[in-house]
Amino acid sequence: MVNEEILTKLELYFFPVNITKIHPDSIINFDLFIKTGLKFILYKNKNLKISMEDVHRLLDNAVDILYIHIKDKKNFRAYLEDNIENLLKADNVPPQKKAEVLHESAINVIEDIFENPRSGPAIQRSKQIIGHTVDFILTAPESFANLLRIRKHDYYTYTHSVNVCTFLVSLSREIGINDKNILKAVGEGGLLHDLGKSKVPLAIINKPGKLVKGEWDIMKQHPLFGVDLAKTTREINEVSLSIIGQHHEKPSGAGYPDGLKSNELNVFANMASIVDVYDAVTTDRPYSTAKTPVEAAHILLEHKEEFNEKLLLKFIRMLAVKKE
Repeated sequence: MVNEEILTKLELYFFPVNITKIHPDSIINFDLFIKTGLKFILYKNKNLKISMEDVHRLLDNAVDILYIHIKDKKNFRAYLEDNIENLLKADNVPPQKKAEVLHESAINVIEDIFENPRSGPAIQRSKQIIGHTVDFILTAPESFANLLRIRKHDYYTYTHSVNVCTFLVSLSREIGINDKNILKAVGEGGLLHDLGKSKVPLAIINKPGKLVKGEWDIMKQHPLFGVDLAKTTREINEVSLSIIGQHHEKPSGAGYPDGLKSNELNVFANMASIVDVYDAVTTDRPYSTAKTPVEAAHILLEHKEEFNEKLLLKFIRMLAVKKE
């Protein structure tokens, strides 16, 4: 019992990584450990190369899971991002593992963008990760299902942004959009739809209860903040800007920030408002527990006047087919 408690405490400081996520002949920017009994033994120091021979030797010894200390999590995500193109093309990596790497890399990118929205390198990385996301979803019908399976059900602005991007690109495909440039613009709008929250005080963003009027008035400005930031920091498509600026608008005119009505709304912004709410209600938040996909579908349908009904039904059918 005591030994189990020791291992449980140790596991709080290390997270497991499947060996397929380590690209052979790459330089790792984190320490790699092997778990043996109650101990985590250093296998490879950071800034060293992990060779194909290393990988084969590990697999020959039935070691397919390695461990990384939580202090290196950011480094690991950066490593995944640097090697993502090779990994996505690798025939020996299962689609599920590719989905996990894509998701982790996207979170890394959006986290850096929120910390520094005007960073040129972060902007370029966001375009690259969106391109990879679109390519992955276009590769095979099961790609979206794989992304669904690893979707995070805790509500953070970063993970929420990645989830919305995934849903939005997939729904665009579902309604027949095949033009890769349009899909990339949709993906960029989804990934950056909450960009304006980077200009909202953290006390408001992270408040566990309901916002008072003054706080809510500030929060309702985040779509406008986002459009302004996007316009001044990057070359961005009008489709992307519409998603950023209109994802809280409603066909009835009861949305914000501008109270636009159905004939004034971009179709992709309509889609964004649907997937934004769906992801929010199916994730744990400080003041509410995650609803099941079926419960979330009922909530959306009970408020169907707040959405484009045809697109809402299309989205729910898509999730049912993919078994979300």
